[in-house]
Amino acid sequence: MIVKHKKKRNYTNTTEKNRIDILILHNQGLSIRKISTQLSIGIKPVRYWIQIFNKEKRISRKRKISIIKTSKELIEHIEQETKKNRKLTCKSLSKQCKELFPNHPCSTTTIYRIRKSLKFEYKPPRVRQFLTNDQMGKRLLFAHDHKSLKTDWENVVFSDESWFYLNPKTRKIWRRRGENDNSVFVEKKKFPKKIMIWGAIGCNLISDLIILNSSINTDVYIKDILKKSKIIDLANQEHGIFNWIFQQDGARPHTSKKTIKYLKKRCMLLDPWPPNSPDLNPIENLWSIMDKRLENRRPDNEENFIQILKEFWDSITVSFTFKAQTSNEI
Repeated sequence: MIVKHKKKRNYTNTTEKNRIDILILHNQGLSIRKISTQLSIGIKPVRYWIQIFNKEKRISRKRKISIIKTSKELIEHIEQETKKNRKLTCKSLSKQCKELFPNHPCSTTTIYRIRKSLKFEYKPPRVRQFLTNDQMGKRLLFAHDHKSLKTDWENVVFSDESWFYLNPKTRKIWRRRGENDNSVFVEKKKFPKKIMIWGAIGCNLISDLIILNSSINTDVYIKDILKKSKIIDLANQEHGIFNWIFQQDGARPHTSKKTIKYLKKRCMLLDPWPPNSPDLNPIENLWSIMDKRLENRRPDNEENFIQILKEFWDSITVSFTFKAQTSNEI
């Protein structure tokens, strides 16, 4: 009888960065299973590299590693200082740690790796709406009212206008330091060209996109937006007459007597909408996604830009609008 022996795996394809992260988390007292879950690495390679280090004090064939000397106190200090000053660089934190922990490796690279193992990412801060105490109070009252009314938000149609710039400052290009070729410059204009659009979405419905060529007043809002977008007819078909609620912000053309009278004859209104609350409107999710996807497609003239805006809007599916309305993130 021939006995076949299984080959013992050595998991040398595990990257050195992952090996270091494994040892950092192991030094923090995390179990093998928790390390595996946090780093998205199999349990067997995690166990293998912990055993290799305990036995041979190395993570590769070429050199030993000193990162395991990192104490729990140092890791906690890095976490606390990062939370205290979110702008603190790895270089500055490294200098600070070298003074407080002279017997531990505190290089800039080590600080960076420990921060990564703690799930910190160096990225722009999250943005939230600035609110006065009065605005916060009105938001709270709005939330309490609709909680007691048990508003069915899937029957609400949300609307909004948004500006899109032809040449936004956020567009990034590849360039070298000191290059002066014309291709690395963008012309800065005092009044950059921008286009305002209006749209409305609800669960399983989306209005026609309206391109606005002039300032909005009550007559423009009723004639050129509400009527041309067909949003009232679409919502009636989807939910039934007066079985849905229309949302709009507190802009003057939206809240004029003539506009309110026009709308109340045709639908229910989500009134009053709390001031300075665009972040409560799920269509903002759509504007954000639309802006990101248009980032690399912005042409040099207004006509082509409008065409691209319309093409993107026409490509939006009702399932996409449902997701935008029922989720904070897409």
